[in-house]
Amino acid sequence: MRDATKLDVYFTGDKTLFLIPLYQRKYAWKRKHCERLFADLLKVKSEGRQSHFFGSIVTIKASETEDDLLVIDGQQRITTISLLILAAIQAVHDGNMTCEKGEEYITDTKNKYLRAKYRKGDRQIKLRPIDKDRIAYDAIMAGDPDYFIPATESGITKNYQLFYDLIKISNISFDDLIEAIEKLIIIDIRLDSGDKPQMIFESLNSCGKDLEEADKVRNYLLMSLTSAEQEDYYYRYWSKIEHFTDDEPTMFIRDFLTVKTKVISSMTELYFDFKRFDEAYGKPREELLAEMLKYAEYYYQASKGATPCPKVNKTLRQLANLGSTVCMPFYIQFLDFAAQTSLDEDEIYSVFDVVENYWARRIICGYPANVMSKTFAIIHSDILRIMREHQRRGVELTSTYSELLKFVLLRKQGNAVFPTDTQVENEFHTRQIYKIPIDYRYFLFERMENENSKEANDLIVQKMKDNQITIEHIMPQTLTLKWKEDLGENWEEVYNTYLHTFANLTLTGYNSSYGNHTFQEKKEGYVDHKGKQIFGFKDSAFRLSNYLKTCDKWTLEELTEREKILLNKFFGLWPMATTNYTPLENEADIVSFNDDELELTGRYISAFSYKGQRYQVYNWKQMLEKVCKLIYAEYPIQMNSLAVSDYWLHLTDSEDRSRITDNCYVYSSCSTKTKCTVLNYIFSQLEINPSDLEFELIPKSEKLIEDSEDIAAV
Repeated sequence: MRDATKLDVYFTGDKTLFLIPLYQRKYAWKRKHCERLFADLLKVKSEGRQSHFFGSIVTIKASETEDDLLVIDGQQRITTISLLILAAIQAVHDGNMTCEKGEEYITDTKNKYLRAKYRKGDRQIKLRPIDKDRIAYDAIMAGDPDYFIPATESGITKNYQLFYDLIKISNISFDDLIEAIEKLIIIDIRLDSGDKPQMIFESLNSCGKDLEEADKVRNYLLMSLTSAEQEDYYYRYWSKIEHFTDDEPTMFIRDFLTVKTKVISSMTELYFDFKRFDEAYGKPREELLAEMLKYAEYYYQASKGATPCPKVNKTLRQLANLGSTVCMPFYIQFLDFAAQTSLDEDEIYSVFDVVENYWARRIICGYPANVMSKTFAIIHSDILRIMREHQRRGVELTSTYSELLKFVLLRKQGNAVFPTDTQVENEFHTRQIYKIPIDYRYFLFERMENENSKEANDLIVQKMKDNQITIEHIMPQTLTLKWKEDLGENWEEVYNTYLHTFANLTLTGYNSSYGNHTFQEKKEGYVDHKGKQIFGFKDSAFRLSNYLKTCDKWTLEELTEREKILLNKFFGLWPMATTNYTPLENEADIVSFNDDELELTGRYISAFSYKGQRYQVYNWKQMLEKVCKLIYAEYPIQMNSLAVSDYWLHLTDSEDRSRITDNCYVYSSCSTKTKCTVLNYIFSQLEINPSDLEFELIPKSEKLIEDSEDIAAV
C-alpha cells in the first residue's frame, strides 16, 4: 500500500495500462458528478490551492511480467479524468480553448495521461474500459466524431461532450486546467498478490456515484477469481444475467435471495445479505452463478410473458400490468418446478390464473399488497411440504399443483385472506376505483373490458398510459344544476356514494371533451364549441359502455343496475376459488415463523423444526425454552450479551423466567403472541433467518380429543 500521491505521478508510466476488470460496473458517473469535479478544478485554480483530495484508487498487478494494473476501485475517477483531458485537447484543436505552452505540451500531456507509448502489443491506449465502454472510449481517442457511440447510448460519450461544453463556457486555459489536475491527490492502494481485494473493496467509501447493490454482488462473485476465470464466468453467466434483467439485476438478486432464504432483504442490506447467504450456502462459485442464471431466465419469462406457452404468456402480461413484483419469487420457483416436472400448459396457466384471482379480489377489498410479499415468498415451500407429507405417508396425491395452491391460499387469515364472494360484493358497492394505485386501475379496466375475449384489445393499458384512452366519470366530478335535477332529491347521497365506483366509470377516447355535459350529450354525442363532432357512448367500441347505450338517463336506478352487471362480470372473470384437495387425517398445519400473517388463535403447537431438525413439544412455553437453548448452543456469547441488556433475556432467575443456562434466562410467563415477540427479538439481534423455524399446529378441538383419549387409556 502506498501513501497520498499526486494524480500526475500516478499516471506516469509509459508501459502501464489501467485494466478495468470485467466484474466492474460500467462507467456510471452522472452529470452532477462531472460538474462537481470541474467546479472543484476551477476553485483549485482560482483560489490558488496546492492540493485537492480526489479519493482512493485500488489496484493490483495484472501479471508478474507486465506493469499493467487491474483497477479494483477507482475506475470512475480514472475514466473521468481521461475524458476531461480528451475534451480539453479537442477544445484546443477546435479553437475553443487556449494553450500558451503550445502543441508540444499537449502531446506530452496526452502521452502522460492517455497513452502507454512504449507499450508492446496492439494496445497503447493507457485505459482499457470494459465492453461497450471500451468501444466508446477508443472512438473518442481516435478523434473521429463520425464513429462516436451516441451519447444516448454511452455515458462515456455523454460526459466527454459535457466536459467539452463546460470547457467552452469556462474560459479556463489548457495550461491552467492541467495544472489544476496535477494538484489532485489520491490515495494509491496497490495490493500485493496475497491481499484480498474483496475486503479492501468493502471497506472503501467512494466519493463518486454509489455502487448499486448488484454491482457489489457482481464484484463479490468475481473478484476472488483468477483473471481467466473472471472473464469466463462474466461472459458465460453474469452478462447473461444482466441481459435477462434489462441490465438492472438488483431486484432479481433480491428475489433470488428470497427464493433461497425465504427472507425479503432490505435494499440497503442486500449485498451483505447475499454475502452471508453465500458463505452459509457453500456452493462453488460457478455452481452458484449457474443457478442464478437459471432463475434469471425464469425472471425474464415471468416479467416479459416470454414462456414457451402463449396462453400462459397472456396471463403473465396481465399480471405485469399490476406494476408489482411482490410475487416474483413465487413465479420463478414455480416456473422452475414446472420445467422440472413437465407440467402442461393448462396447469401452468391455472396456477397463474389463481394468482390473478387472488390479486383482483384483494384489490377490490382493499387489502395491502405488501402482505403478499411474505405470502408468496414461502407458498411454494408450503405446497412442496404437502407433497412430501403424502410421499412420507405413502398416500397418493391426486390433486394438482393449482389445487394445492388454492388450498394454501384459502387457509390464509388476517390481511393475507382470500376474499370471499360476500366480501367482494360488499366492497364492490363503495370501492373508490378512481383512487386506487394507477397500475391497479390499468389492470382492472383492461381485464373488465377485454374479459377473456379472443378479440381482446391488447393495447388498452399502453393507450391508457399514453392518455389515448382515459377513464370517464359518467356522472361528472363537478355537478351542474341539470345533473342535480336529473339525479333527484337524493343527488348528494348518490354523488358521494357512486362517483368513483365502477358503476359510474367507463373507458373513452374523449375524456377531455365530455366534462360535465349531460348524460344525453355523453350518450348521443354533440358538437363542441369549436364545431368538432364529439361521438357519444352509443358509438363507443368499448364493451364497458354497452349498457350505457340502452339508458335514457343516469340516476340511482341505472347506477345500481350497472353495478350488478359489472359485479357479475367481475365474478365471471374471477369466481371464488374452491379446491378438491382434502388434508390428510390428523395433518398438522406447518407454518413458518417467517410468515407475517402467522395466526395462532385456536391452535396448539405439537412440534417445531429448527434448521431442519424436528422437536416435539406440548405447549408454547416449552417451545420457547427449547428454541432458546438451541440458539444458545450456536451463539453463546451473543445470547449472554443479550442477557446483559436485561430486555427479554436476563442474567438472573425469577418466577416469570425460564432457565436457558446459568446466567441466561428468558421471559416466558406471557401470552403466545409475546413469546413469538421474544423470539423475533432474538432472531433479529442475532441475524438468524426466521424461516429456519417452523411450527406444527393443530386445532384445539383435535388436541382436546386426543388428550381426553390419553387420559382414558391411563
